[in-house]
Amino acid sequence: MKKFLYILFIGPVCILSMLSIAYLFSREEPLFFLQNIKVNGLSQLGDKETMAKIAPYLTESILKVDVAKVREALTSHPFVKEVSVKRVYPFSIVIDVKEKTPSALWVSGDGTVHVLDEQGEPYRGLGKDEVKGLYLISTRQRPDVKRVFSETNAFITEGILKKGQLSEVSYRDGDLTIFGLDDGVEIILGKEDHRKRLKRALAVLKDASRRGLVIKCIDARFEKGAIIQERKG
Repeated sequence: MKKFLYILFIGPVCILSMLSIAYLFSREEPLFFLQNIKVNGLSQLGDKETMAKIAPYLTESILKVDVAKVREALTSHPFVKEVSVKRVYPFSIVIDVKEKTPSALWVSGDGTVHVLDEQGEPYRGLGKDEVKGLYLISTRQRPDVKRVFSETNAFITEGILKKGQLSEVSYRDGDLTIFGLDDGVEIILGKEDHRKRLKRALAVLKDASRRGLVIKCIDARFEKGAIIQERKG
């Protein structure tokens, strides 16, 4: 009985294998001929540019494709964070690209707008793609950008601010000012104790809102309390 069941199982498997081999060898193309190149994860990087970068490392046979060189060519692009390349037998190469995530915008001293990645590093200019929801960092010096980005993101991570509340963060000669919240309020934090001052300003804003006041500006550069300016009209 066991032998009979074994024959029933192994028979179809052998037939299927033989048909597969016959199919492969009956094709006009050589075995493992590269027919398909699938690239996943592209959003900022274009298809044509991607293919141009990897074309020198592609061959007719997927066995001879230099996977390491393909990965290296794409990883070297400023838009790209990580790349994985794998052969999918018998005819395909699949490339998974993880691009850097646009996380904020930076306006440099000459007025040029740069897109910042998750680490606060400028990695490309502002293109035609969607940047909705990204807040603006305005500072003249590039070394200040990452510092401001890190501090601002710490406010968001700690729950002091919500990312969607921010519209702009300005840093001038050590003075930090943020713009946004529900009504585009300006909050002046000055040169030090930014976290403490921001919490105090938000408490003042919450109290003013409860009393029906519409605030335009809060100057939190004081040991106790803050100076508020109401929005007229």
